[in-house]
Amino acid sequence: MLRRIRNYIENLHIDTDEDRFKRLDAQRLNLFAFSIGIILLLSSFRDLLFGFQSYFWVLFILGVIYLLLFFFTKARQNVLVSLATIELSMLLVFFFSSTTGFGNGVSLYYFLLFTVSLFIFNTRKTSKYNIVVFATAFVLFLISHYYDFRIFGEVYNLEYSKNQRFVTFLVVFTGFSVLGYFILSKHFTVLELYQKGLRSEKIIADMREKLNRKDDMDLENLVKLAMNDDIAFIPKIKSSFPNLYDNLMEINSAMTSDEFKLCALLKLGFTTKDIAEYNHISVRTVQTRKSRLRKSFGISADIDLYKWIDTL
Repeated sequence: MLRRIRNYIENLHIDTDEDRFKRLDAQRLNLFAFSIGIILLLSSFRDLLFGFQSYFWVLFILGVIYLLLFFFTKARQNVLVSLATIELSMLLVFFFSSTTGFGNGVSLYYFLLFTVSLFIFNTRKTSKYNIVVFATAFVLFLISHYYDFRIFGEVYNLEYSKNQRFVTFLVVFTGFSVLGYFILSKHFTVLELYQKGLRSEKIIADMREKLNRKDDMDLENLVKLAMNDDIAFIPKIKSSFPNLYDNLMEINSAMTSDEFKLCALLKLGFTTKDIAEYNHISVRTVQTRKSRLRKSFGISADIDLYKWIDTL
Protein backbone atom coordinates (compact mmCIF):
# COMPACT_ATOMS: atom_id res chain seq x y z
CA MET A 1 0.00 0.00 0.00
CA LEU A 2 2.72 2.47 1.04
CA ARG A 3 4.83 1.47 -1.97
CA ARG A 4 1.92 2.17 -4.33
CA ILE A 5 1.39 5.59 -2.75
CA ARG A 6 5.10 6.40 -3.07
CA ASN A 7 5.14 5.28 -6.71
CA TYR A 8 2.13 7.50 -7.43
CA ILE A 9 3.76 10.52 -5.77
CA GLU A 10 7.11 9.84 -7.42
CA ASN A 11 5.83 9.37 -10.98
CA LEU A 12 2.94 11.86 -11.15
CA HIS A 13 2.95 13.72 -14.50
CA ILE A 14 6.29 12.21 -15.53
CA ASP A 15 6.77 11.07 -19.12
CA THR A 16 8.09 7.50 -19.10
CA ASP A 17 9.77 8.11 -22.48
CA GLU A 18 11.81 10.98 -21.09
CA ASP A 19 15.57 10.76 -20.62
CA ARG A 20 16.43 8.59 -17.58
CA PHE A 21 18.40 11.32 -15.83
CA LYS A 22 15.71 13.96 -16.38
CA ARG A 23 13.11 11.51 -15.14
CA LEU A 24 15.22 10.85 -12.04
CA ASP A 25 15.42 14.57 -11.24
CA ALA A 26 11.67 14.98 -11.77
CA GLN A 27 10.89 12.04 -9.47
CA ARG A 28 13.05 13.45 -6.66
CA LEU A 29 11.47 16.88 -7.03
CA ASN A 30 8.01 15.29 -6.89
CA LEU A 31 8.84 13.60 -3.60
CA PHE A 32 10.51 16.74 -2.26
CA ALA A 33 7.63 19.12 -3.08
CA PHE A 34 5.08 16.75 -1.57
CA SER A 35 7.15 16.11 1.59
CA ILE A 36 7.89 19.80 2.26
CA GLY A 37 4.24 20.68 1.67
CA ILE A 38 3.12 18.12 4.26
CA ILE A 39 5.75 19.30 6.79
CA LEU A 40 4.60 22.92 6.43
CA LEU A 41 0.93 21.99 6.78
CA LEU A 42 1.67 20.03 9.98
CA SER A 43 3.65 23.00 11.31
CA SER A 44 0.72 25.32 10.56
CA PHE A 45 -1.69 23.19 12.58
CA ARG A 46 0.85 23.12 15.41
CA ASP A 47 0.72 26.94 15.56
CA LEU A 48 -3.07 26.89 15.37
CA LEU A 49 -3.03 24.60 18.41
CA PHE A 50 -1.12 27.30 20.32
CA GLY A 51 -3.60 29.96 19.22
CA PHE A 52 -1.47 31.75 16.61
CA GLN A 53 -3.94 32.09 13.76
CA SER A 54 -1.76 34.51 11.76
CA TYR A 55 1.19 32.07 11.90
CA PHE A 56 -1.18 29.26 10.97
CA TRP A 57 -2.32 31.02 7.78
CA VAL A 58 1.22 31.91 6.72
CA LEU A 59 2.48 28.34 7.09
CA PHE A 60 -0.72 26.84 5.70
CA ILE A 61 -0.59 28.97 2.53
CA LEU A 62 3.09 28.18 2.01
CA GLY A 63 2.37 24.45 2.46
CA VAL A 64 -0.42 24.68 -0.11
CA ILE A 65 1.98 26.41 -2.53
CA TYR A 66 4.46 23.51 -2.28
CA LEU A 67 1.66 20.98 -2.81
CA LEU A 68 0.46 22.94 -5.84
CA LEU A 69 4.00 22.77 -7.21
CA PHE A 70 3.76 19.01 -6.74
CA PHE A 71 0.46 18.66 -8.61
CA PHE A 72 1.31 21.23 -11.31
CA THR A 73 4.71 20.04 -12.49
CA LYS A 74 4.91 22.51 -15.38
CA ALA A 75 4.89 25.38 -12.90
CA ARG A 76 7.53 23.66 -10.78
CA GLN A 77 9.76 23.11 -13.82
CA ASN A 78 9.86 26.88 -14.29
CA VAL A 79 13.00 27.96 -12.42
CA LEU A 80 11.58 31.41 -11.68
CA VAL A 81 8.57 29.84 -9.93
CA SER A 82 10.90 27.66 -7.86
CA LEU A 83 13.08 30.66 -7.06
CA ALA A 84 10.06 32.73 -6.01
CA THR A 85 8.88 29.91 -3.73
CA ILE A 86 12.26 29.70 -1.99
CA GLU A 87 12.44 33.49 -1.66
CA LEU A 88 8.97 33.48 -0.12
CA SER A 89 10.16 30.82 2.32
CA MET A 90 13.12 33.06 3.17
CA LEU A 91 10.78 35.92 4.04
CA LEU A 92 8.79 33.54 6.21
CA VAL A 93 11.95 32.56 8.11
CA PHE A 94 12.86 36.24 8.41
CA PHE A 95 9.47 36.98 9.95
CA PHE A 96 9.46 34.10 12.45
CA SER A 97 13.12 34.54 13.44
CA SER A 98 12.57 38.25 14.19
CA THR A 99 9.83 37.91 16.81
CA THR A 100 11.24 36.61 20.09
CA GLY A 101 14.97 36.97 19.54
CA PHE A 102 17.74 34.81 18.14
CA GLY A 103 17.17 32.26 20.87
CA ASN A 104 14.01 30.90 19.23
CA GLY A 105 16.25 29.00 16.80
CA VAL A 106 14.14 29.74 13.71
CA SER A 107 17.23 31.04 11.87
CA LEU A 108 18.20 27.38 11.43
CA TYR A 109 15.68 27.27 8.60
CA TYR A 110 18.03 29.39 6.49
CA PHE A 111 20.44 26.45 6.31
CA LEU A 112 17.64 24.11 5.30
CA LEU A 113 16.67 26.48 2.50
CA PHE A 114 20.31 26.64 1.35
CA THR A 115 20.21 22.87 0.92
CA VAL A 116 16.84 23.05 -0.82
CA SER A 117 18.27 25.58 -3.26
CA LEU A 118 21.29 23.42 -4.03
CA PHE A 119 18.97 20.44 -4.47
CA ILE A 120 16.70 22.22 -6.98
CA PHE A 121 19.20 24.38 -8.87
CA ASN A 122 21.76 21.65 -9.48
CA THR A 123 22.61 22.17 -13.16
CA ARG A 124 25.16 24.48 -14.76
CA LYS A 125 22.34 26.54 -16.28
CA THR A 126 20.40 27.04 -13.03
CA SER A 127 23.26 27.16 -10.49
CA LYS A 128 23.36 30.98 -10.68
CA TYR A 129 20.05 31.11 -8.79
CA ASN A 130 21.82 29.73 -5.72
CA ILE A 131 23.69 33.04 -5.50
CA VAL A 132 20.37 34.90 -5.34
CA VAL A 133 19.10 32.62 -2.55
CA PHE A 134 22.29 32.87 -0.50
CA ALA A 135 22.46 36.65 -0.94
CA THR A 136 18.83 37.05 0.14
CA ALA A 137 19.42 35.00 3.28
CA PHE A 138 22.53 37.00 4.12
CA VAL A 139 20.74 40.35 3.78
CA LEU A 140 17.71 39.21 5.77
CA PHE A 141 19.93 37.82 8.53
CA LEU A 142 21.83 41.11 8.76
CA ILE A 143 18.57 43.05 9.09
CA SER A 144 17.36 40.73 11.85
CA HIS A 145 20.72 40.93 13.59
CA TYR A 146 20.64 44.75 13.52
CA TYR A 147 17.30 44.73 15.36
CA ASP A 148 18.39 41.93 17.70
CA PHE A 149 15.86 39.58 16.03
CA ARG A 150 12.94 41.52 17.58
CA ILE A 151 11.38 43.39 14.67
CA PHE A 152 7.82 42.11 14.83
CA GLY A 153 7.17 42.18 18.56
CA GLU A 154 7.01 39.56 21.29
CA VAL A 155 5.19 36.23 21.40
CA TYR A 156 3.48 36.01 24.77
CA ASN A 157 2.51 32.36 24.83
CA LEU A 158 4.95 30.96 27.39
CA GLU A 159 4.33 27.31 26.49
CA TYR A 160 4.92 28.05 22.81
CA SER A 161 8.14 29.99 23.50
CA LYS A 162 9.44 27.23 25.75
CA ASN A 163 9.09 24.54 23.09
CA GLN A 164 9.76 26.61 19.97
CA ARG A 165 13.46 25.83 19.71
CA PHE A 166 12.88 22.10 20.10
CA VAL A 167 10.10 22.09 17.49
CA THR A 168 12.26 24.15 15.13
CA PHE A 169 15.14 21.73 15.53
CA LEU A 170 12.80 18.79 14.97
CA VAL A 171 11.36 20.25 11.75
CA VAL A 172 14.77 21.28 10.41
CA PHE A 173 16.18 17.86 11.29
CA THR A 174 13.28 16.20 9.47
CA GLY A 175 13.81 18.47 6.45
CA PHE A 176 17.52 17.67 6.28
CA SER A 177 16.76 13.96 6.65
CA VAL A 178 14.27 14.06 3.77
CA LEU A 179 16.66 16.02 1.55
CA GLY A 180 19.57 13.76 2.51
CA TYR A 181 17.56 10.71 1.53
CA PHE A 182 16.64 12.20 -1.86
CA ILE A 183 20.20 13.32 -2.58
CA LEU A 184 21.71 9.96 -1.62
CA SER A 185 19.09 7.96 -3.52
CA LYS A 186 19.78 10.05 -6.62
CA HIS A 187 23.53 9.58 -6.14
CA PHE A 188 23.16 5.80 -5.84
CA THR A 189 20.89 5.64 -8.90
CA VAL A 190 23.29 7.71 -11.01
CA LEU A 191 26.18 5.51 -9.85
CA GLU A 192 24.18 2.41 -10.75
CA LEU A 193 23.45 3.79 -14.23
CA TYR A 194 27.12 4.67 -14.70
CA GLN A 195 28.25 1.18 -13.66
CA LYS A 196 25.60 -0.34 -15.91
CA GLY A 197 26.93 1.74 -18.80
CA LEU A 198 30.49 0.55 -18.20
CA ARG A 199 29.32 -3.06 -17.98
CA SER A 200 27.28 -2.62 -21.17
CA GLU A 201 30.33 -1.35 -23.05
CA LYS A 202 32.39 -4.34 -21.92
CA ILE A 203 29.70 -6.86 -22.90
CA ILE A 204 29.33 -5.24 -26.32
CA ALA A 205 33.11 -5.17 -26.88
CA ASP A 206 33.44 -8.84 -25.89
CA MET A 207 30.55 -9.84 -28.16
CA ARG A 208 31.96 -7.95 -31.14
CA GLU A 209 35.33 -9.61 -30.66
CA LYS A 210 33.71 -13.03 -30.28
CA LEU A 211 31.44 -12.65 -33.31
CA ASN A 212 34.01 -10.76 -35.36
CA ARG A 213 31.24 -8.38 -36.48
CA LYS A 214 31.38 -4.63 -36.67
CA ASP A 215 28.16 -3.04 -37.86
CA ASP A 216 25.78 -5.83 -38.86
CA MET A 217 24.15 -6.23 -35.44
CA ASP A 218 22.56 -3.72 -33.09
CA LEU A 219 24.36 -5.03 -30.01
CA GLU A 220 23.94 -1.75 -28.10
CA ASN A 221 20.17 -1.95 -28.22
CA LEU A 222 20.18 -5.70 -27.56
CA VAL A 223 22.28 -5.35 -24.41
CA LYS A 224 20.24 -2.36 -23.26
CA LEU A 225 17.00 -4.36 -23.56
CA ALA A 226 18.57 -7.22 -21.60
CA MET A 227 19.81 -4.93 -18.84
CA ASN A 228 16.40 -3.26 -18.51
CA ASP A 229 14.64 -6.64 -18.47
CA ASP A 230 12.52 -5.35 -21.36
CA ILE A 231 9.86 -7.62 -22.90
CA ALA A 232 11.25 -6.70 -26.33
CA PHE A 233 14.49 -8.53 -25.50
CA ILE A 234 13.27 -11.98 -26.56
CA PRO A 235 12.07 -10.93 -30.05
CA LYS A 236 15.29 -8.95 -30.48
CA ILE A 237 17.56 -11.86 -29.52
CA LYS A 238 15.67 -14.14 -31.92
CA SER A 239 16.18 -11.73 -34.79
CA SER A 240 19.83 -11.11 -33.88
CA PHE A 241 20.66 -14.82 -33.49
CA PRO A 242 18.08 -16.49 -35.77
CA ASN A 243 19.43 -20.03 -35.31
CA LEU A 244 19.74 -19.94 -31.52
CA TYR A 245 16.10 -20.68 -30.68
CA ASP A 246 15.76 -23.46 -33.29
CA ASN A 247 18.98 -25.15 -32.21
CA LEU A 248 17.92 -25.10 -28.57
CA MET A 249 14.49 -26.52 -29.46
CA GLU A 250 16.14 -29.38 -31.35
CA ILE A 251 17.99 -30.34 -28.17
CA ASN A 252 15.02 -29.83 -25.86
CA SER A 253 11.59 -29.39 -27.46
CA ALA A 254 10.09 -28.78 -23.99
CA MET A 255 12.26 -25.69 -23.41
CA THR A 256 10.44 -23.00 -21.42
CA SER A 257 10.53 -19.26 -22.10
CA ASP A 258 12.54 -18.70 -18.90
CA GLU A 259 15.11 -21.27 -20.04
CA PHE A 260 15.46 -19.59 -23.43
CA LYS A 261 15.85 -16.20 -21.77
CA LEU A 262 18.63 -17.58 -19.56
CA CYS A 263 20.33 -19.09 -22.60
CA ALA A 264 20.06 -15.76 -24.40
CA LEU A 265 21.70 -13.93 -21.50
CA LEU A 266 24.46 -16.52 -21.39
CA LYS A 267 24.93 -16.03 -25.15
CA LEU A 268 25.56 -12.34 -24.51
CA GLY A 269 28.11 -13.19 -21.83
CA PHE A 270 26.11 -11.98 -18.81
CA THR A 271 27.63 -13.24 -15.55
CA THR A 272 25.58 -14.79 -12.75
CA LYS A 273 25.75 -11.49 -10.90
CA ASP A 274 24.63 -9.58 -14.02
CA ILE A 275 21.63 -11.85 -14.55
CA ALA A 276 20.61 -11.55 -10.90
CA GLU A 277 20.93 -7.75 -10.86
CA TYR A 278 19.16 -7.00 -14.13
CA ASN A 279 16.34 -9.50 -13.54
CA HIS A 280 15.88 -8.44 -9.91
CA ILE A 281 16.48 -11.92 -8.47
CA SER A 282 19.08 -13.36 -6.11
CA VAL A 283 22.40 -14.87 -7.19
CA ARG A 284 21.32 -18.15 -5.62
CA THR A 285 18.18 -18.18 -7.79
CA VAL A 286 20.30 -17.74 -10.92
CA GLN A 287 22.61 -20.56 -9.83
CA THR A 288 19.59 -22.80 -9.28
CA ARG A 289 18.24 -21.95 -12.74
CA LYS A 290 21.62 -22.75 -14.27
CA SER A 291 21.61 -26.15 -12.56
CA ARG A 292 18.10 -26.86 -13.87
CA LEU A 293 19.21 -25.77 -17.33
CA ARG A 294 22.00 -28.34 -17.27
CA LYS A 295 19.52 -31.11 -16.36
CA SER A 296 16.98 -29.95 -18.92
CA PHE A 297 19.51 -29.95 -21.77
CA GLY A 298 21.63 -32.84 -20.51
CA ILE A 299 24.76 -30.73 -20.02
CA SER A 300 27.37 -32.41 -17.82
CA ALA A 301 28.95 -30.55 -14.92
CA ASP A 302 32.40 -30.44 -16.56
CA ILE A 303 31.14 -28.42 -19.54
CA ASP A 304 31.27 -24.62 -19.38
CA LEU A 305 27.78 -23.23 -20.03
CA TYR A 306 29.16 -20.20 -21.88
CA LYS A 307 31.27 -22.31 -24.22
CA TRP A 308 28.32 -24.66 -24.74
CA ILE A 309 25.95 -21.86 -25.72
CA ASP A 310 28.58 -20.38 -28.07
CA THR A 311 28.56 -23.58 -30.12
CA LEU A 312 24.87 -23.18 -30.94
